[in-house]
Amino acid sequence: MSTESLHDLEMLLTKRRIVDLEFRPVSGSFDVAHLKEVHRRIFQDFPAHGIKNPPPGAFREPVEEWGDWHKNRKLESIGGNSYVCYSPMNKKSLERLDQVLKEARPATLRQLKTAEFIKAFSGIYAQLDYIHPFHEGNSRTLRTFTRQIAKEAGYDLNWQRFNTNAHTRDLLYIARDRGVGDLAVLEIRDDSNLRAVVFCMDKYEKNPGLADLLQSTIRPTRAVSFEKLPEDQALRKHPELAQAFNTLHKAESYFVEKIPTDATKQQQAVSAVRISIQASLNEGETRSFQPSREKSQAKQQLKETPKDAPKPER
Repeated sequence: MSTESLHDLEMLLTKRRIVDLEFRPVSGSFDVAHLKEVHRRIFQDFPAHGIKNPPPGAFREPVEEWGDWHKNRKLESIGGNSYVCYSPMNKKSLERLDQVLKEARPATLRQLKTAEFIKAFSGIYAQLDYIHPFHEGNSRTLRTFTRQIAKEAGYDLNWQRFNTNAHTRDLLYIARDRGVGDLAVLEIRDDSNLRAVVFCMDKYEKNPGLADLLQSTIRPTRAVSFEKLPEDQALRKHPELAQAFNTLHKAESYFVEKIPTDATKQQQAVSAVRISIQASLNEGETRSFQPSREKSQAKQQLKETPKDAPKPER
């Protein structure tokens, strides 16, 4: 089998398993065993097809005391490279992995508002990516594993957004490699590897970091439900949205009473309130929507909006 055919087969086999994990995720406590099982599930078909690497569910061996585990990544969209070094996967690395996974428990992350969650999540991902525990398949495994963490913590994470073209893929690669580089520089053993990593970090320092990129792709699942689902379905999934819908209904009644003869202005005012509630939900809020402030903002918009203005998008 040619290299190209083998690559296509690997992609097909793993894509099927990753989709399957979306519907039947691994049950576990987000510890080492859980992480290994995610990797095993994604690559479980490889032995039957004679594909040796990566061994499903197995961590890579430690590197030699004088060496580094490194990758010289080709960037499609700019024709350059990103040089990155990972952990030696020794005893210290395994202890570090245990500690990071303790910090990654959904029950803890669930308490955070969106900005706090993104900051913590980005740090956790950088640590896991730096440890890079598997011989191959770390990216696919970590995307699947961390998406499950985010989901159980109450957040929607769309990694696929960065796979739309070469440019978005490279943005994610650079952001990830910069995060890994910050952790690696103190532990890189070979001077030439250190120079290459530092050179790439300096070269790409103006690119957005991982937390910056995730701003556009992480949202509380309740916020997504409020935006996209009918009220009854949203409340079944997220009873805590009752306050948000209650605020919206009060606004509807308020503006019907205040401007009873102008349905267009009523819709515009209620849309302004809905946008304000949506913004609060996107920030991670569940209870405090301050109806009086929202009404004030909506009133101001009515004064500033001409009668023939289009309706705000929902």
